[in-house]
Amino acid sequence: MKKYIFKLPLLLIAVVVILFSSGCEKQLEIAPRQSIDADNALTSRDAIEAAIVSVYAGLKSARQYGRDYIALPEALSDNGFATQKSGRFVGEAQNNPPTQLANHFTRDVWVNSYRNINQINLILDAIPGLTLIPAVTPAERARWEGEMYFLRGLYYFDLVKIYGYIPGAVVAPQDRGGVVISTKGFASKDAALAFLPGRAPIVDVYKLITDDLALANSRLLNPGLGASRANKAAAQGLLARVNLYGQNYSEAKRWADSCIAISSSRLTTTATHVAQWRGDTHGESLFQVRFASSAENIGVNESLQTSFTTLVTLGNTAVTGGFGDLVPTIPLLQDLGITLTTVPTGLNYPGLTATISSRSTDVRNLLYETGTNGRGPAKVECTKFLGKSGFLNLDNVPVIRVAEIYLIRAEAQATAGSSVFNLTNALADLKSIKSRRYTDYTGSAQETTDNSSSQPILFEEIFRQRRIELAFEGHRFFDLKRLGRDLVKAPHYNNVLFTEFKILPQIFQADVDGNPNLKQNFGY
Repeated sequence: MKKYIFKLPLLLIAVVVILFSSGCEKQLEIAPRQSIDADNALTSRDAIEAAIVSVYAGLKSARQYGRDYIALPEALSDNGFATQKSGRFVGEAQNNPPTQLANHFTRDVWVNSYRNINQINLILDAIPGLTLIPAVTPAERARWEGEMYFLRGLYYFDLVKIYGYIPGAVVAPQDRGGVVISTKGFASKDAALAFLPGRAPIVDVYKLITDDLALANSRLLNPGLGASRANKAAAQGLLARVNLYGQNYSEAKRWADSCIAISSSRLTTTATHVAQWRGDTHGESLFQVRFASSAENIGVNESLQTSFTTLVTLGNTAVTGGFGDLVPTIPLLQDLGITLTTVPTGLNYPGLTATISSRSTDVRNLLYETGTNGRGPAKVECTKFLGKSGFLNLDNVPVIRVAEIYLIRAEAQATAGSSVFNLTNALADLKSIKSRRYTDYTGSAQETTDNSSSQPILFEEIFRQRRIELAFEGHRFFDLKRLGRDLVKAPHYNNVLFTEFKILPQIFQADVDGNPNLKQNFGY
């Protein structure tokens, strides 16, 4: 019997996974399969579709979009305060020296990502040789390849922004490169063990990502199969984000222009913004990680709901659900326009119950409210993830929203020295966001100030709006990192210099030990 074996291409340990030895759950609207015979692996439509679903499923891990990709960037940055109600996120919020298992992104990110990248590569390798009856149509092949290129680009982008520096913000003496590039699938243990690569230069990894996403864009449709699957708007939005990170501002703007042109009607208003977080799918989502059934529920210990709030239902502080392990810092609450009654402005708040005395006209602050006392003194908590359609600890997770694309284009045009520098257009994009978030923005003193802002002031306001808009969605740490900014953690914690080694996590040590070509990050 011919066996297809998924060997992690970099993990030089005896871990093999026989293709589809465990069942695919009913998710993403693909019919469930309990198993697929290895003789038929990647040789039928059913096998290809199931393999693709399993790659999407890899994003749902609690170490990826199930929790860590969303929560840890808030804890590591100046956005998140660890309440110590369960002990989670304390090391990350304090920026303690990372280990493989704590205080930063862990080894599981490395392991899970390369496992799924290898699966993507095997699928891409298999598609051209498929001989099916009826034959594979051009539309089928385009969708399959488009989804795989999109997901490979996403997996690599997440890897390189975590484990490497970001172009334009590199501490040269500490730079060990990007991550390992592997675009060929390994179908045997021996082939994987023989692969001893080094880390590719950061720019080469970004080139692979943008090439993959451009291939995805050329093959995918809009809206395709919807926001839970790779689609053209999502590919263009991710291309805009990746090019912003890479400081290729003309390409960031180009892809943002195209993405907005095909999806701008999805931008919410002051009347609809909060409600979009209460349903199954956020209306602005270009791509989301979908949790389709209760079997995928991450549970009360590690879900996003339990991580961010103690509430079960809005406004009901009598019933406690989650732990509320990570809550907004005082500076973030101030940016959101929230004033507390029990805490003097600018002070830390351990041991105190935080109540809200007033809010600004920014509707985004309605997504934050005082939690319960069931796990200790109540704090103001983020309620973006409050259980999809009423189901506790089960939320679809937006990965790319159209509001971010407006902010990407605004930043690209407001950055000093940008090849597409245009303050007028940058201001217009900023106002597109603010007029849909502040109920009294049009004609206000705030709008007057924005209209007369110089480049540095306008840039900082765009960056501040990015913080507010995307808070508790997994962006803040990487936004500070890509600009080479120190982590200003006061008054809650000690500040962290951008030059400190702990800005980067530790690469999986077993790979480093078994591969003389693979360099560990500086300081480990």
